[in-house]
Amino acid sequence: MKKIIFYNFIIFIIFLVLSELMFGYWFDDDNFGIHMRKHRNRNDLVKTRINNVDYKYYYKRNFYGFRGKEINKLQDVNYVFLGGSTGNEKFLPENLTIVGLLNKFFSYKNKSVNIINASVDGKTSRGHINDLQIWFPKLKKFNPDYFIIYVGINDTVLNQDEKYDLTYDDNVFKNLRDIITNNSIIVELSKKIKWKYFEIIKFEYDVNQHKNLYNNFLYVDYNSAKKIHDLKKLKIKHKNIYERYKLRLNSLYKEIKKRNSKIIFITQVKFNGLKDEKLFLLNETLKKFSHENKINILKLDEIFVGSQDDFYDEMHTTPQGSEKIAKIMFEYLFTILKKKN
Repeated sequence: MKKIIFYNFIIFIIFLVLSELMFGYWFDDDNFGIHMRKHRNRNDLVKTRINNVDYKYYYKRNFYGFRGKEINKLQDVNYVFLGGSTGNEKFLPENLTIVGLLNKFFSYKNKSVNIINASVDGKTSRGHINDLQIWFPKLKKFNPDYFIIYVGINDTVLNQDEKYDLTYDDNVFKNLRDIITNNSIIVELSKKIKWKYFEIIKFEYDVNQHKNLYNNFLYVDYNSAKKIHDLKKLKIKHKNIYERYKLRLNSLYKEIKKRNSKIIFITQVKFNGLKDEKLFLLNETLKKFSHENKINILKLDEIFVGSQDDFYDEMHTTPQGSEKIAKIMFEYLFTILKKKN
């Protein structure tokens, strides 16, 4: 009896190995190795409550790691949005996110423009450089015309944890897990079965916990910020952040130039505008860098004026705030992207 069980077990293992070798991605062009970690093939059921409104939706990241539906032909991807959690907006249904709204607006005016969201929570400009060096080269025939880069807030943190920027984990056991997750056909099929037949809430998030955010609220717009902050002094006070950001922007620019792609930078704001002196400094640094290198830049921080309930925490927008920002972005992007079409 024991021998029968043992032989059946061996046959089962051989069957699994042969199935993986035949149908998995171990030797395929789409092999992601340890890269993209948990950012591929996701379909998580999410429940959020924002400003006393309940949302229930699926947070999807496709085969290639982008937020949203599957992509049939990577060569048809012309516009890619890079950002951190402020671009990913995990806790909003996709149609209410900035990128989702941009695509809706373009569908009314120019149906040939569809922006793919490559934002990943926690990414800084260094993370975007890593994406260009590690993630995107693994995508066959992927060569967008434009990278739209929404950056600034995460770079204000001097000791940003590397795990948010890298597409892999330094832990050997986690790397092994990621290799299996990214290349196993059995894991992929089990996920699809789970998505189809089991509705399990993966995230529940009540952002009303930040109810004191707008106590004594004062939005510091760009003109006010210029009076409050001394740019020369800030460059000295935050020398490490300032110098690091300039180096990262230069590296990012070089990586994108290698692809013969173009850049559109977008500056950022927080719930209280530009009260954060480090964000003001990095926004101004980005503007100068863009001017010197003749790069298109949307100076969102000079246009957007926040009001109560635009943000549910210090940096993440509510549906109301995302729509306001998306409208500003669309007006700017439409003037640039329509020239190509």
